[in-house]
Amino acid sequence: MSDALLRVEDVAVHFQAGKGRLVRAVNGVTFALKPGETLGLVGESGCGKSTLGRAILKLGPLTDGRVFFDGIDVGAGDAAGVAQLRRETAMIFQDPYNALNPRLSIGSAIEEVLRVHKKVPPERIKERVAELMQLVGLSLALADRRPRALSGGQCQRAGIARALAIEPKLIIADECVAALDVSIQAQIINLLIELKGRMNLALIFIAHDLGVVRRLCDRVAVMYLGRIVEEGATEDVFGAPKHPYTRALMRAIPEIDPDRGLPADPLGGEPPSPLDIPEGCAFHPRCPDVMPACRQNPAPATHIVGQCEVACHLYQNENTNDQQTRERIHA
Repeated sequence: MSDALLRVEDVAVHFQAGKGRLVRAVNGVTFALKPGETLGLVGESGCGKSTLGRAILKLGPLTDGRVFFDGIDVGAGDAAGVAQLRRETAMIFQDPYNALNPRLSIGSAIEEVLRVHKKVPPERIKERVAELMQLVGLSLALADRRPRALSGGQCQRAGIARALAIEPKLIIADECVAALDVSIQAQIINLLIELKGRMNLALIFIAHDLGVVRRLCDRVAVMYLGRIVEEGATEDVFGAPKHPYTRALMRAIPEIDPDRGLPADPLGGEPPSPLDIPEGCAFHPRCPDVMPACRQNPAPATHIVGQCEVACHLYQNENTNDQQTRERIHA
């Protein structure tokens, strides 16, 4: 993708866990994101979604790989590149209370961002705070209240206002509605959809709730134990999932219909520990379609299967619609 705003190339994030043990949280992730596009990053807890999001924004370590933002290699740690990343990207965190300074009113928290980044002249800061609060649906009467005097939904809106204060090109939202009531979740999602269209925001939306991802996101990337195992347009992934793990996730989406029972073949077991990733394909101990090759060989580089990119031995020998094995680096 030569027109990509963000390119993530073969990114790995590993941590030392004591006694020489290594946590391989992210293992060779590659994707690209265009301006104004929304990517849903989904998978079970512990698959590396949040670690990846933090590494992209230089909020956590990057063991290997490259991250290009607006054509600049920010993964290398160049001071000018990181400074641009800080000016043009923001993160919305899962816990709306802990994401805000408890000693500051929400108005002061937004003011702080405007002062640090010098987005408006000092005499316009109060006016800009009012504009941002109105933009996210907060009454200006709440500006003097501290986070603990607000509801979770109000705090999350304040967090979004603070993120928007820098006028970002990219926002990473890490489970930003998971701690909210369902009715408030819907309001926040509607707000993100509106802001995305109005401001041409690129958004990486990290979530467990696949129903929310389907409504909000243009594309979906499914992670399992540090790797993206399937990626494609949202309706392609939801309508015809290819990877056995993706199919299991789709079957587990709750249904409103009371006459529809639970899936007959739910995905069993728990994800292995990133301290002890299985030999072969990491998913093979839980996979209903496991083959001998899955136990012996790591999951292959991705294949194009239909309209999606899939890393799975099931498709390694297929050759329809130019389904050749290729590395997931978009140039």
